Amino acid sequence: EVQGFRQLIAIDRKFEVFSRVWCVAELVQAHACNTKQHVQLYSCQGLRDDTDDLSLYVQLATMTAANAEATRPEDKDAILAKIPCIAEFDARLQAAIFGEHGLLKRRFVGFGIFEAAASV
Repeated sequence: EVQGFRQLIAIDRKFEVFSRVWCVAELVQAHACNTKQHVQLYSCQGLRDDTDDLSLYVQLATMTAANAEATRPEDKDAILAKIPCIAEFDARLQAAIFGEHGLLKRRFVGFGIFEAAASV
């Protein structure tokens, strides 16, 4: 562990960083290693708790590494081949984004209500 080391995640306007397989793999690995992570958002537009548009939340909550993209198909294949269980990886990805110490935990305050309602 290197004192003061952190991972900075620069999140673009459309949150496409979460659709890139290399980025997702690095986020999950850093989270699993308890590396401090900091987020720099281009815009908080889709994250406001008073928005009627839940598309960003749905996009992030339903993402899977299997659908992530790479410029070169062989890169995606190589990364996915190193993931023994995609479902488990996706659960770790969700924890890295929304979990107790997740990247966007403070941004989606109150959205757990939707999950609770959906499971009833």
